[in-house]
Amino acid sequence: MSDPLLTRDQLAVALGVHKTTITRLTALGRIPFVSVGRRGKRYDREAVVVALSVPFTKPKNKTK
Repeated sequence: MSDPLLTRDQLAVALGVHKTTITRLTALGRIPFVSVGRRGKRYDREAVVVALSVPFTKPKNKTK
């Protein structure tokens, strides 16, 4: 059976980071989440760890 989905606060504790870090990583699209209701988000800890293990490159701005 898979692990339950975590709230932002639970994920922050599990990863040893501040909850604001989770909010920022979510906004950047750096970590996967599942939407719950209008504003709620839940996280699969294993999927987040995998996503964070991949090097991140910022999208380049396309200028004309």
